[in-house]
Amino acid sequence: METVTLYELNSRIRGILEDTMDQTYWVHGELSEGRQGPGGHFYGELIERDEETDTVVARARINIWARTYSILSLRFQDETGQKLRPGMKVLVKAKVSFHEAYGYALTIQDIDGTYTLGDLERRRQEILRQLEKDGIINDNKTLPLPTLLRRIAIVSSPNAAGYGDFCNQLQGNEYGFAFQTRLYTAIMQGQQAPDSIIGALQRIEEDNSVLMEHGSEPFDVVVIIRGGGAVTDLCDFDSYPLAACIAQYPVPVIVGIGHERDRTVLDFVSHESVKTPTAAAAFVIDHQAEVLAHLQDLAVRVPQMVRMRVESERQRIHRIASLLPVSVGRLHERLKHRLDMLEQRILGLNPEVLLKRGYSITKMGDKVLHNAMQVQEGDVLTTRLEHGEVLSKVICRLG
Repeated sequence: METVTLYELNSRIRGILEDTMDQTYWVHGELSEGRQGPGGHFYGELIERDEETDTVVARARINIWARTYSILSLRFQDETGQKLRPGMKVLVKAKVSFHEAYGYALTIQDIDGTYTLGDLERRRQEILRQLEKDGIINDNKTLPLPTLLRRIAIVSSPNAAGYGDFCNQLQGNEYGFAFQTRLYTAIMQGQQAPDSIIGALQRIEEDNSVLMEHGSEPFDVVVIIRGGGAVTDLCDFDSYPLAACIAQYPVPVIVGIGHERDRTVLDFVSHESVKTPTAAAAFVIDHQAEVLAHLQDLAVRVPQMVRMRVESERQRIHRIASLLPVSVGRLHERLKHRLDMLEQRILGLNPEVLLKRGYSITKMGDKVLHNAMQVQEGDVLTTRLEHGEVLSKVICRLG
């Protein structure tokens, strides 16, 4: 058996690889590590995971030399709006290399940004579909926005320019509106951002509970802001746990994370989505201004409506007053006619009138007789006529 040094063995491996794999390959995988060294070179690791178990089934070191990296990184960011970062799915054009001291690696010559962009969009759509399946995607949007947005909880980095822009915009508003704001610090960039923002939202909810327990008013709205220039690391916000937290949040949430060319999942689940922190402040101010305009309009319209109603009622009373004598006269005539008719009917029932018409009234004692069965033989009867009375004695009863 031949004995060789490690260097000699690695040299043979290098020669075999260079002879048999001298072409380039398009390789897709997940960037698990990545950093730029002092000389401008990029060093990282590409891995492949099993789709069912999520375990790593293959890995390789990658190198992008400084000259190539300066070109590829700018083009990749222009195509995707993202910087190369761990966790991204990438499609790279690579040449297999082997070094006696450093071993096997892939030297990257090109990157297809559309592949990564497609993967990011696929993940975003998967999250949106899951939110729809869970039936929560529109929950925060359906919350009623308070009439006044005076108490505002802000989720942001304290040193971010966007936070300063938001506060300055509120404080310097042309209407002189007063706002009560409170900052809840969170990490707004990187893989820690979703958990940090969720933590800030939980603290706001806890403080709201304490405020209500003590009879104080809770926050009217929550504003999540992140400023900055170029759009980077937007995929940090495409997080199902964060999106679900905002979708189900009991207070209306306004999202303004400083992006112009793309949308994140948070834009679909928040109550309101704006492009920048300044736009978020403008939304709050405009909302107040609409309420003010409505109140000012009511201040003008209500007195006018009252005056119109008073004038209308005055005219109605005047018409009634003008019609009252005629109505009373007619009512008087109707009542007089009715009284005359009743008088005639009463007079017609007067016994004296009936006697004058030839009728008579027969009594036995004080009892007026109506039926022959009321008397017996021998009874004495008194019959009253128009003029005088007749006494008679019953001899026999007929009927």
